[in-house]
Amino acid sequence: FVYQQYIVAPKNEEAMKNFARSGEHLKAMKQSKSIADKLSTYSYVAEKFPDWNTAKQLIHKNGKVLTF
Repeated sequence: FVYQQYIVAPKNEEAMKNFARSGEHLKAMKQSKSIADKLSTYSYVAEKFPDWNTAKQLIHKNGKVLTF
């Protein structure tokens, strides 16, 4: 069982999309199916970076779950 999570804080929506579709993130997402049976993703705009507890609550409440 592997549980990984991270927060990305791009400057704007375009930067977020560029990050999601490039580099190591894209490589990791392509491998997700071989190491996980599901993943959750959630994006939102805020003035302040959330703490881990808030981020986990948001993704559990509002996250989009992708099942492989």
